[in-house]
Amino acid sequence: MAPGLAAVRPPMLVVYADGRAVADAAHELRLPPAEVKTLVEALNRDLAGQPATASPRAGSPRIYDAPTTVLGVDSGSGMREVHVPSLEHAASSYNAALVTARDRLARLADRVTAQGGKYSTDRVRLSTEQVTVPVRPAKPLPSGVPLPPETQARSGSKDHKGNKAHTIAQLIPGDGSWHVYRMSTGEHIALSWRYLLPHE
Repeated sequence: MAPGLAAVRPPMLVVYADGRAVADAAHELRLPPAEVKTLVEALNRDLAGQPATASPRAGSPRIYDAPTTVLGVDSGSGMREVHVPSLEHAASSYNAALVTARDRLARLADRVTAQGGKYSTDRVRLSTEQVTVPVRPAKPLPSGVPLPPETQARSGSKDHKGNKAHTIAQLIPGDGSWHVYRMSTGEHIALSWRYLLPHE
């Protein structure tokens, strides 16, 4: 993953015990208890016996620079996660149960996005990256945007809540992309933010 991407990109789907399902930290839908119970049971079966990091079948082509899919379930005794490198590009190379789990969660994420309401909160994560050569003319950094202390190194992220979070959400586009701004020093910086999830 590119530097800073892990902090900016939220989980594609998180489902909580109370039925709250959040997709991409942008959409939410309330699921009935019976559906949550069925989902947890199905994921427990899918991930049973899987290693913490799955390996592709012998002889599978090696794919570089592809993201790792993380599948997880917590049935009450702690989160169990399985990391699956390149699953989105090489599904046929892995155990069918892992693909089933991925498809099960992907379908639900699509449903939450299509049928759910907008997700928002008064807590955001603002990330910064140094920009050495801007690709286009940059606007001045909006006044009032609180930059992380790591800005001294021109890279980092910090969580904000309340008025600071509201200011960020109002002044910086929240589309998941990096937006380049010109600072008062003449230097350029890229900013991106997202809403924090309930457990973050």
